[in-house]
Amino acid sequence: MEDDENDEIETTKIQFRFRRFCAPAERIYANRHVFRLNVPPSPIQCWLPSWTPQLVRSWLERLLPEWFLPTSVILKERNPEQANNYENEIDTYLHLRALQGTYIPHFYSEVTVRYPHAQRRYQMSNRPTPAILLEYVEGVSLHHLPTEGLGSPRLLEELQGIYSLLSEEGVVHGDPRLHNFLRVGNGIIAIDFELSYPFPSDISNEDGLEALKIEIERRKGGAELAPLGSNVFFIDGSQVREGLGTDLRSSGKTTRAEQIGDEEPVNSAGSAT
Repeated sequence: MEDDENDEIETTKIQFRFRRFCAPAERIYANRHVFRLNVPPSPIQCWLPSWTPQLVRSWLERLLPEWFLPTSVILKERNPEQANNYENEIDTYLHLRALQGTYIPHFYSEVTVRYPHAQRRYQMSNRPTPAILLEYVEGVSLHHLPTEGLGSPRLLEELQGIYSLLSEEGVVHGDPRLHNFLRVGNGIIAIDFELSYPFPSDISNEDGLEALKIEIERRKGGAELAPLGSNVFFIDGSQVREGLGTDLRSSGKTTRAEQIGDEEPVNSAGSAT
């Protein structure tokens, strides 16, 4: 499906362990294969009595997660051109299990997906495509918050809190953009861990927080170029190393056109990507 068809809803065939089901998929981002799936109720969910003890239900959900998906989830496909990013995101979510469902989306599993009536632009055939299922988070991207909301001291404290938790888990987020943080009720959720990496690293989460502060200031009419540290700068949404021109968000593997394209969601509603 081409990018100008992003308002259409595709039918997908999902294979999740022992369960296979069809679900409509609504594109979330214009130039990325990230979708919101409407998952049909499973036979086990329909059959299980409402009076089933919670202990039994929880045990079944852990044993057979494919049969207890929520009605809405995020489907994020593997792009062969950025396969390392896909594998990296899975590893990061598994490492951050303790934060799932509270500070980052819940990671359900890796699945395969088919599109009966479409072929991906980067595929030679319609063979199953690897993908991951993530929690659909109802929230608003910080990129779409009004300017006055971005300037609140509380927001900066919440972002500091998220980065501190990631640091405690030994992970650098790696993609400090307002698009990758959602306002959910009274809290903040971090999403998109394709470019994350473990400690030790020459770039820290403190650098990421500074990058977000700079982006906020730019939204408020601040500087276009500001230092992030001794040798890192933030330019038009990208981190570059002084004198080298290296894009630290993608290690040179993603073009600027792709970076711009994946920033604009089809709608401003929150999601996990």
